[in-house]
Amino acid sequence: MINLKTKTLFLSLIFLLNIALVTSRHGFTSRFHVYIIDNLPPNSKLTMHCQSHDDDLGYKVLYPNDEFNFSFNMKLFGGTLFFCHFWWNDQSITFDIFNNSIAGNCGVIDGDHLECYWKVQEDGFYFGARRNPPPDYEKQHDWNQ
Repeated sequence: MINLKTKTLFLSLIFLLNIALVTSRHGFTSRFHVYIIDNLPPNSKLTMHCQSHDDDLGYKVLYPNDEFNFSFNMKLFGGTLFFCHFWWNDQSITFDIFNNSIAGNCGVIDGDHLECYWKVQEDGFYFGARRNPPPDYEKQHDWNQ
């Protein structure tokens, strides 16, 4: 037979777990907006597939000056990760487009909203913190040859 102290502890843990799950799904953590901007030459096509452990964002095709964006709330205890596979001409690359390290470099829109920018160019992938003012983009990845 379970004593009252054990039963109370068990129910308290269940209650706290439910609170943690609800808050991570309903906006009690920072909201991130990730933008991917196609800055490739005219008449080219960028194909990409982005996903996390929980969400598959599907295949997307971008043309020069197009952008794709998505937003999400960080997991309550961290560990949010999105990665993308990119194809352009005969080149391809897969890398983390968002993780805890990248999150620390994103720009603050307001207190709980942050944005991260990726610009895709002929020579690689550049990261910037915010749209306004325009960020100083820093090269992060080369295309694989």
